[in-house]
Amino acid sequence: MNNSYRNGNDNTGSHSSDNNSIKNEEEKEDGFDANSLLPRYLLPLVRHYHDDFYVSRSFDPRLIVQLMAEGFLPIATQGYLLPKLHVERCVLQLKPNSNLHISKSTRKKSKRFLLSVNECFDEVVAGCHRQHGTNWLYPPIVAAFRAIHQRTTGENSGGVNAMIMDHESLDPRDVTPVRLYTVEVWNAETGALAGGELGYSVGGIYSSLTGFSNEDTAGSVQLLALGKLLMQCGFEYWDLGMTLEYKTRLGAELIPRTEFVSKVKRSRVESKGVVLRCGGSRRNAKELVDWEQRPAAAAEACGSKQKNGDSQSEKMTDVPMQHPSSDKKGSPKPKRKRPHEEGKGE
Repeated sequence: MNNSYRNGNDNTGSHSSDNNSIKNEEEKEDGFDANSLLPRYLLPLVRHYHDDFYVSRSFDPRLIVQLMAEGFLPIATQGYLLPKLHVERCVLQLKPNSNLHISKSTRKKSKRFLLSVNECFDEVVAGCHRQHGTNWLYPPIVAAFRAIHQRTTGENSGGVNAMIMDHESLDPRDVTPVRLYTVEVWNAETGALAGGELGYSVGGIYSSLTGFSNEDTAGSVQLLALGKLLMQCGFEYWDLGMTLEYKTRLGAELIPRTEFVSKVKRSRVESKGVVLRCGGSRRNAKELVDWEQRPAAAAEACGSKQKNGDSQSEKMTDVPMQHPSSDKKGSPKPKRKRPHEEGKGE
């Protein structure tokens, strides 16, 4: 597998601004109002832009975790947050029966690498920038991801809690933790960073955002080792965003967005305690790839999980509010350049 697969979860390519007003991009096709897919409580901050994309001027981490908890995949352009809600989502089932396909050649090469979680956020972001350019990882969204990541690391792995709103009253009725991770692959012989990715979890669903690879086969090994680690930790689904051939070869299938959002809403309540952990150390990728699930093995492999509804999940975790970009004359809007090829999930 070459490095192109790491172009970002949502291959939203680079969206740049032009002189037209973004407000003119709101679309209603065939009588369908895409804003109807937005939860009502988000309408003051977010609205439909075009196709699968929505738009907001706010990069507040609390808004971003709310969008994640509603099934949106957050990316950005200069000055704008661009949450994406794919018409079809490429998803790999991990539980109860895994569809993850393991290639013999990648299994053999995996012994050359180690896998870790949450070791080096800045280095992973820098690797994505080196391979893809700024793409959609603009400084404001990186800062928001960093804030969420800082609340994910450490012993508690608490993440940032998103509110679960009552559909009718719009009052909060529960909270669910959203966690943002870095996954790193290391050359076992030299200790050099060979690849990595950014991703996040809502309940038992892990979503890949974007990634990079510095060495041949490092990206393929990371995919398989991460897939097995997700299984060990009890994840139900791996969200890979838009469809690409390597994802279907991995075992992913396309599902309608209504089905995906339904899975997110169920999992965010039933699987709050599922956390991606690597045992606090770098693990041999070959051992992860060779791992086979046995009864109770998943719970043991990732250590004790937080119980659903425990004090960690019930307590709201606040992140300082970031001020949205101030409006400028002309209300610049992103150009409709084709989304660049996504790295992993999107």
